[in-house]
Amino acid sequence: MHVIVIGWLYVVVMIAVVSDSLLKGLIRFFFLGAIPVGLWMWVSFRRRHRRSEAANESVDQPSE
Repeated sequence: MHVIVIGWLYVVVMIAVVSDSLLKGLIRFFFLGAIPVGLWMWVSFRRRHRRSEAANESVDQPSE
């Protein structure tokens, strides 16, 4: 999955580089690259954190 994100960021950077102005390039990079990748990272880290908390709870509680 990380390879896909790296490839996506590469494509977005190339789109930003060929933009008409610096401001348009930054806006395109921000909205097409930084926000989606940041959202993906936040969701995946949150999911991993919830799984580890659930695993820790199941280990901590003795089964009857």
